[in-house]
Amino acid sequence: MSTTRTRSGPPVRTTRRARAELQSRAARARQEAPPGPLERAARFLAKPDPETSTVSEPARWRPYAALALSIAGLGVSSYLTAAHFSGARLACADSGLVNCQKVTTSAESYFIGVPVALWGLLFYAAMTVMNLPAAWRSADRRIHALRLAMAVVGICFVLYLVSAELLIIKNICLWCTSVHAVTFLLFVLVVVTVPKMLGWGTTSPSREGTG
Repeated sequence: MSTTRTRSGPPVRTTRRARAELQSRAARARQEAPPGPLERAARFLAKPDPETSTVSEPARWRPYAALALSIAGLGVSSYLTAAHFSGARLACADSGLVNCQKVTTSAESYFIGVPVALWGLLFYAAMTVMNLPAAWRSADRRIHALRLAMAVVGICFVLYLVSAELLIIKNICLWCTSVHAVTFLLFVLVVVTVPKMLGWGTTSPSREGTG
């Protein structure tokens, strides 16, 4: 006659204890692991915590330089937009390599059915607001991240327009080139300023103490 042996209590408690210890280690590992892209994006979309979300103050001249560039871009874009809808000729040469009339009336002067000049006007209107001194002083990291994203989108659009001028139209517009130059300078200024303000690329004290 065979007998069936049952497990005693202590091994069961040991297994439960080991399982709890493994879960505790896994939780600590998740806390110590660097946040992934989705988690970082969620932190930006969440409401900022004043105690943990800090923004460094940039050099005083940089916000005013960014605002000046934005106003300059807004002015030229307004002139191009007004000339487009009124049909007025631009104060620019119309023969040779420099031919503003040919560039601004080409098929490439529209982007998804909207005049490029109007896109520039909307872009610089938004950038002027984003580069106001009050916006640069904001403790909300999302504002500065948005400014950086807009600068990146702006320079990408400029690269597209310059390629269209040189490779397709084979002419350039001096007024358009001035906007492109302003956009490039603004992009450089924002890229070298905003990441430092947000502490990107630096190690926080809490991270230095781990390990």
